[in-house]
Amino acid sequence: MTPFFIFLIGAGLAVLLGMAKGSMRRLILGGSLGVGVAFVAFPFSRALGFLSRDTLDPTLLALAPVFPWLALVPVLAGGAWLLALRPRWAAWAGILGGGGLAFLGLFLQAQPAQLVRLAPIPGLMEGVAAFGVGLGAFLLLRSSRWRVAALVLAAALGGLAFFWLSTQGPLYLPKMVGYYKLLLPAPPGAEEELVAAYNASLPEKNAILRELGQPLLKPIASLRALEGNLPQEAAEAGYRLLQPGRLQYGALALFALSGLMLGAGLVFLRRPALWEAGDPWAALVFAGVVSALLPAFEATEFQLQKLAKGWPFLVQFMDKAWPPNLARPEAGIFPLQSVFSEMLLTVEIALVGTFLAAVFAVPTSFLAARNLTRGSAPMRAVFALMRAFYNVDRGVDTLILALVFVAAVGLGPFAGVLAMAIHSLADLGKLYSEAIENADKGPIEALEATGAAGVNVLRWAILPQVLPLFVSYTLYRFEINFRVSVVLGLVGAGGIGYFIKGAMDAGHYDQMIIGVIAIVVVVNLIDFASSWLRSKMV
Repeated sequence: MTPFFIFLIGAGLAVLLGMAKGSMRRLILGGSLGVGVAFVAFPFSRALGFLSRDTLDPTLLALAPVFPWLALVPVLAGGAWLLALRPRWAAWAGILGGGGLAFLGLFLQAQPAQLVRLAPIPGLMEGVAAFGVGLGAFLLLRSSRWRVAALVLAAALGGLAFFWLSTQGPLYLPKMVGYYKLLLPAPPGAEEELVAAYNASLPEKNAILRELGQPLLKPIASLRALEGNLPQEAAEAGYRLLQPGRLQYGALALFALSGLMLGAGLVFLRRPALWEAGDPWAALVFAGVVSALLPAFEATEFQLQKLAKGWPFLVQFMDKAWPPNLARPEAGIFPLQSVFSEMLLTVEIALVGTFLAAVFAVPTSFLAARNLTRGSAPMRAVFALMRAFYNVDRGVDTLILALVFVAAVGLGPFAGVLAMAIHSLADLGKLYSEAIENADKGPIEALEATGAAGVNVLRWAILPQVLPLFVSYTLYRFEINFRVSVVLGLVGAGGIGYFIKGAMDAGHYDQMIIGVIAIVVVVNLIDFASSWLRSKMV
């Protein structure tokens, strides 16, 4: 998509939200914040070296030393934010800010390719990571009584993190060292020297190519004639060929957000009542979502054109998968019978795994409930240990546990049951403990006032309140575990997933589709059954 088309999409989205009477000032504020994040963190264009690993995708901030007028981007974004804080000026903030940012982006895209020099910023990423450690520690440790102590401890942890990253980072995290790079203009005459050196090396290179029967290289007058691949010597010396017209997802952010700002400004100019008091905070959330989603889409290589290219394979796959092959008696193959037996095994894996998890989660959840363990220091320690166990256990996915247990106990459903029970224990335990913490205090205090023992308080004051929730959470976890058990079969833990994998590997798509249909049917049956049970028991 062209930058202008992306700009129009942003403006059109603002118009649609205006028709739905959404806050236009929120879009202007959020767009300006998003542009500020994109200026610093999102790659805008591309700079090429000798090999693909030499490729650099610079941000607008990294390009600013080459194009000093890019300093207007944060000025326009910040000015639009400040101006939009006043509702009567918000429309002009969107129009002027969005229009100016789009113009700067288009002007940058039109710049010709040129030679630049890398300038890594030492310690920047180490400092950012250390700041994150310190901020996270402060948010975890802060309290109204110990705010200063938490701040000192957080600063100490951040300092230790920076020291460790600075000294041990090159050993354990080599990509972090000098990761963020500015681009500087090449010294005068640098391109001419590189071109002369390249042409001087041609006889030797062509002699090798001639022996290999490859096309010979020709002398060049400019590095642009190399179609983006710089000579190896130039790349090793820190030079890159900057191509501003090769846009990356940072350009998508700039043009889409500037279009959003301009469109919102035009709508707001016509309908000045479209703003709310909480717009600044909502804009922070909007900018945070954009800042997380755009890199995620880029990292996952989300491209619908790939799906369009692969569509013929999907059509071919469905042709091979339909109609289902229910049985081949002459060959002694009975896929439908195998699906029934493996589906039953899958349900049994989920049932046993959920049962074992619930059995162990019920007693441990009382130890992980804050309202039941705050009476003494030993009980508070038990609470901290149980919550830590839950968090660690929930952090290890069921699939990872299944791979470990398959290696330990061999292929089969037992490995799947163990993996499912251990992971579900933490999930159910956390849900159970939160239900206990939210129990009504009235019955508890009434029994304690009569001198009832702790066991009686649990039996008569807490369990009647939380037991329906326990049942509901357990049934819901069983639904999840059934779906998980299908995936566990793909790694050798038995069940319908194992059947589907075997059929896929053998190319028997007409047998595999039976398993897929069975999964859809059983998932719906379990969903309806568990919903009915919850309605009767909760």
